[in-house]
Formats: sequence, C-alpha cells, structure tokens
Amino acid sequence: MEKILLIGGAGFLGLNWIQFLEKQAPKNEVSLTVLSRHHHPDLERFPEITWVKGDYGDRGLLENLFQKEKFTQVFHFASTIVPATSTQNVSEDLEANLKPTIQLLEVMKQFDCRFLLYLSSGGAVYGNAGLEALHENHACRPISSYGIIKLAVEHFIQLYSKIHQIDYLILRLSNPFGYFHHSDQQGVINIALRKALRGETFTVWGDGSQTKDYIFAEDIAKAIFQLWQAGHKNDTINIGYGSAISLLSILEKIKSLIPSFQVAFKEAKPTDVPHVYLDVHKLESLISFERTPFDEALERTWKWEKSNL
Repeated sequence: MEKILLIGGAGFLGLNWIQFLEKQAPKNEVSLTVLSRHHHPDLERFPEITWVKGDYGDRGLLENLFQKEKFTQVFHFASTIVPATSTQNVSEDLEANLKPTIQLLEVMKQFDCRFLLYLSSGGAVYGNAGLEALHENHACRPISSYGIIKLAVEHFIQLYSKIHQIDYLILRLSNPFGYFHHSDQQGVINIALRKALRGETFTVWGDGSQTKDYIFAEDIAKAIFQLWQAGHKNDTINIGYGSAISLLSILEKIKSLIPSFQVAFKEAKPTDVPHVYLDVHKLESLISFERTPFDEALERTWKWEKSNL
C-alpha cells in the first residue's frame, strides 16, 4: 500500500485530486493523509481521508507524522502566496514556501521517503515570453516573487534528487478553474462567475486582451493520476489546455450565462504575465490526455458556483 502525505489537500487543487483519487484508486491500495493549515467543510465529503490540522513548516509535526504513518510518497500542493501580492511580501514568501519545502525534503530524507510530486506554475515560472507556446525547456524568467520561489523550489527538489536519491515529479500547471474553488484572490474564472452570480462588478486588470491557458481542475487531477499510476518520475511536465483564450472572450461567455454580469477595467498589475500558453506535447506523449471542452468546463463550473452560493 502507498502511504501518501498530501500537503495543502484542503485547497482547490487538493480537493479535486482527493475526489478523483477516491473514484479511481481501490481503498486497499492507497492510504491518504491530508496536512493543511485550515479545515474546509468540503473535506467532510471524504470520510476515508485522515485529516491533520497543521503547518508543514512545523518540523516537529512533520517528524511525528512521518514516524507514525511511515509515508512512502509526498504530494506537495501547498502555496500560501499569490503572484499579484508576492512581490510585496518577499520575506513572507521565502518563509512560508521555500524554507518549509527544503525542510520537508530534509524530513523525507530522514525517514527514507523517496518520492515527491510538486505542483509548480507554468504561467509564473516562464515569465513574460510573448505569444509562443512554452515547452518545458523554455528559458524561465519569472517576473514575480511567486514565480521565483516556485522555480527555486523546483531546483532544490532536483538537487535533493541528485544528492539524496529522492525521486520527483514536477508539474507546471496553467490556470486552473473548476470545483472546490474558494479563493477571492486567484482564479479569474471562478471569481468572475461568483461575482456575476452575486450581482457584483468584476474588475479586470488591464484591457482584457491578455490571453492565458485555462484548464479544468478535474482534468489536472486526472493527468496527475495517470502520470502517477504510470510511475513516471524525475521529470518536469507542463499540464495545460495547450491553447490560449482572451479574458474578454471568457467574460463574454460568462455574460451569455449570466446576462446581468458587469465588468470594470483598471490598470494592469506589473506582476501579471499578459500572454501564456503551455506546450503539452510532452504530456500527450506520456499519457492519453483528454481535456474537457472549454465551454463545457465553464458551464460545469458555473453550476458548481451556483450550487455553492
């Protein structure tokens, strides 16, 4: 049996992963422990999961958990900073995300846990690269502390793999949307839908011409599951839709669902990457990667947001 520690499992992507895993993995093959700073009511949908409240930056807590549970793998989904505010809080970003991850690697080494799956950010680590599709070997020039820290974490994971033989899988995600989203800071599609449903005005930073790669969170969970089941390791892989859509186009689609939707425009933020989409040929060569059509995913997200008002 694989004994997995999921860090950040009460978050948006963590809950999507748990839901997919619950549907796919036989109960006697996986034991999942979720470590999260906050308990979210959505966790109660998954009574089979062991939930531990705490911060993975607490070494004593980590050591006690590893000692008790004998984890064989760690899935690291946690991130406490968003790109828009990260550069205003560089020290906090270091303390909350980089240092705890290095400490996690140390504890994994200490307890002979030999696999780490890490969710990085395709949009943030590549930086402002223009309109071209971004493949995994593209130069990384992040323009926010968030992206710099994500990239630094990637390098430390690779360092520990080389020196201490900890296998890894780094997944660079495009912009996710879908079920279990609750943030009011990051995740433009869910936030826009929520504001539209509440009759609130949605603020666009810039003129709306920015184009991004958006992917349904359930598709991310499925891709993670397929890569993990295939035993793929020691690699960095993009997970995205593989094409871009403008924010204005998305807002028009939302307006067709909710005609009363109102939008206001403000000056773009300097840490926002205006154009990004990920080359997913590598992913497609490794698994049978099926994407939910964008309009279908948007409608399913709208219905989820509507049911959770």
